[in-house]
Amino acid sequence: MIILFAAILAATVVTADPKIDQVAADFRALGRIASLSDNIRDNRQVMLAIVDNDLENLREKRPDETYRWASLQREEASRVKDQKSIERVQTEKELREVTLTAPNGYRVEVSLPTKQGLVTKNNRVYIRNVIVDSTGFDGKVTHKEIPVNQWVNPGDSYGVPLPEIGKNVKAIVELGVESGDKHAVADVALLQAKLTDDPASPYFPAVQRLLKTREVLTQKDLNRGFLKTTVDEALLSLPGEMEKRTAEQTASIDRRKQSAGAITVSDASPDVVAALQQISHLLGGTLQDQTDARAKLQTLIDTLQGKPAVAAKQ
Repeated sequence: MIILFAAILAATVVTADPKIDQVAADFRALGRIASLSDNIRDNRQVMLAIVDNDLENLREKRPDETYRWASLQREEASRVKDQKSIERVQTEKELREVTLTAPNGYRVEVSLPTKQGLVTKNNRVYIRNVIVDSTGFDGKVTHKEIPVNQWVNPGDSYGVPLPEIGKNVKAIVELGVESGDKHAVADVALLQAKLTDDPASPYFPAVQRLLKTREVLTQKDLNRGFLKTTVDEALLSLPGEMEKRTAEQTASIDRRKQSAGAITVSDASPDVVAALQQISHLLGGTLQDQTDARAKLQTLIDTLQGKPAVAAKQ
């Protein structure tokens, strides 16, 4: 009866949402990979592809590569950067141009280390313009020249915000130094916007679990045990999964109790218990006691199996 009830419960606990059902199946697949793979790092890219596909489905990607339930925000997710030596003087017509390209670009940053190499003191750098060619998510290409006219000192930085977050951005930064004998080194970066999930999404909790799993998968030292725990907790957080697990555990316990040879409380009557105690006592005695114990044990077995008593030889 308990097994039947558990089976019915497990069958009736469903999400009725194909997307969540797919995520649940993928979490189970990740758990199997984490448990069975010889070298878990060899399967990192496969697992990341599974997680990224689920994220894309839950965020509901549109044809223009925007999302229904996520949007780009002017927060740094990553950056493309380059370090260049600056030699041209800021009064020259053509300055040192540093070109960077990146998707989702929204800000240019110029920073100066305190030294050139290990010993030589760095010099300040002049930013004249930032020239931007940006392709929007609507496919429209815009060209803009942003005047900056700003000096940056060693150990400091200066940021230039772009008018909008571009789907694809190319930025050219014009840099110069104070004089011909004051060469400098500058780090130039194009910052990329962060994709932020909408808390109003019906899939927001599942997305957060996928992001946590992705964070574990991208760690340099991929820990098998931590990944298995993260994936299992993510699975149990999905609607209905904890109820399914509870039903399965209940059914397993009941099957164990009803399996052949299983002994539970009250399976033996008091007289049987007394007989077994007497046999146990005799087994610790003399050789004759042990012989008697074996005979009594056989008699008890025959009695419990319903065998007729064997008549003593005359």
